Amino acid sequence: MNTVNQPTFPNNNAKSIFESKTFWGAALTALAAIAPIIGDAVSKHELSVQHTVNIVIILATTGATVAGRVQAESPVFTPDGFPGPNKSDFETNASKNT
Repeated sequence: MNTVNQPTFPNNNAKSIFESKTFWGAALTALAAIAPIIGDAVSKHELSVQHTVNIVIILATTGATVAGRVQAESPVFTPDGFPGPNKSDFETNASKNT
């Protein structure tokens, strides 16, 4: 294996893309968006250009979402009062004591 061109990652907490909630959320959202288009095409007995364009757009935006998840390097926080970590959860003890 050529190690010269291999990327290095800062931690060992990597997980499979199939363990990612973001991946499954994007995949299921795409499926939910495409299903009615396919249903309409089946009921009309034709897959129109409009159907095809809509499916391509959904798949492209889903791909962009998954690519963004794979390339993400920083954790995200939510505003105070919303579910999820707040900005203060990422502050170090040193900065809290100053």
